[in-house]
Amino acid sequence: MGDGKWDKDDLVHGATERGEEVTVKFTKDGNEALLARGHVPDIQSDIDHVHVWHQKAGEPGHHDMRRTRKLFPDVKDNWTAAREAKARLISRAEQLATSTSWKQSGDEFRRLLEEWKSVGRGERSVDNAQWSQFSAARDRFNAARNAYFEQVKRENEASRREKERIISRAEALAHSSDLKAASDELKRLMDEWKRAGRAGREDEQSLWSRFEAARNRVLDRKKQEFEKRQREWASNKSAKERLVAQAESLANSSDLRSASDQMRKLGEEWKRIGPCEKADNDRLWSRFNQARTRLNDRKKQEFDKREREWASNKAAKQRLVSQMESLSHSSDFRAAKDQARTLDSQWRATGPCAKADNDQLWQQYKSAKDRLFEAAKRAGEQRRAEARQRAQDHVWRLEEQLRNVEAAIYRANENYSRALSARSPSMKNPNWMTISNNHLARQSAAREKLASLGQRKSEVIQKLMDARSRLNQL
Repeated sequence: MGDGKWDKDDLVHGATERGEEVTVKFTKDGNEALLARGHVPDIQSDIDHVHVWHQKAGEPGHHDMRRTRKLFPDVKDNWTAAREAKARLISRAEQLATSTSWKQSGDEFRRLLEEWKSVGRGERSVDNAQWSQFSAARDRFNAARNAYFEQVKRENEASRREKERIISRAEALAHSSDLKAASDELKRLMDEWKRAGRAGREDEQSLWSRFEAARNRVLDRKKQEFEKRQREWASNKSAKERLVAQAESLANSSDLRSASDQMRKLGEEWKRIGPCEKADNDRLWSRFNQARTRLNDRKKQEFDKREREWASNKAAKQRLVSQMESLSHSSDFRAAKDQARTLDSQWRATGPCAKADNDQLWQQYKSAKDRLFEAAKRAGEQRRAEARQRAQDHVWRLEEQLRNVEAAIYRANENYSRALSARSPSMKNPNWMTISNNHLARQSAAREKLASLGQRKSEVIQKLMDARSRLNQL
């Protein structure tokens, strides 16, 4: 044999099951064998007692089956073996036709095709029919695979467009000022990215790199913001701890009004301070609120006590108002004013009540007191007017008396002058002595009268001066 595929040195001498001696020669790849009767030194393929055997398929090759059956009665003829071998390949191809393991099944289809070619040809009509079945199965598989990859291509394109949209939105979020909202939307975009499917091997990595870069920009800014917020939270925590310490101190203050005002200011300052870590914020707020509650409870207790005191003070002031109202109708103004002053002392000694009540009661009290003192004032003015009138009348009477005294003095002076100017009697007159004594007596009487009237005038003048002084005082 000139064919180089046969191994000249690989001859095997053996026997069939019936004991007939045979010689077997193999190809170098071990896939085919030549069989001859007897133990011969070499085997040539053109000798009619030589038979070709396909080791891989386990079926006889091209030879005369009549001779083969003489050696192997149970062996199948070449067409039958080929038909059955191809039937097995068709069955496997039919199974693979519905497979979706595209690469593995495609590789297996290629192996089946190679095996089909190695089986050899059978009866033409049967062989053509089997080939049609095998080709149809392979075509169905190829059509399904092509349709799948076309669908994948369309899906990849849709995924690419969707991911381009997602990337565009993510890149816009990278410049957002609301990092929390941006971060939340990025999470939603990541979910959309996962639902968008793959965009194909060529685009997927570049798209992901762009999306990841946009996400990283937001995450980097978020990290920087977080670090900034951590610093702010630490500062806010310190500030709130200071407020808590002040609030707890105020909760025990004895000056509840001042403490309440300061606590209100601390509450306003608390609102202006930003947040800190939630656990710290909750803990500090709890302490701050407890301090406020303690102060408010003390204020409530104080308020309840004050309400009781105010109710008592209100009742006391109502009694004082009632008493002052009674005094305002009194006609004994001196005694009423003395009693009003006593009521004033009691009013000042009485503690406060509610402002509205206190204002109303004070207005009633003051109104009654004002009416009393106005009436007393009017009565006093009337008494002073009457006293002034009496003093004026007294002045007028004294002035009248003074005029009368002066008139009397004038007349007395005239009488005295006449008495002095009376002509002396003649000594020849026997009644000279009597007449002279009478003249002297009238003169003495006139002088005494003048002296008496002068004294009276001095008395009247003194009284008039006293009366005018009193009148001026009134």
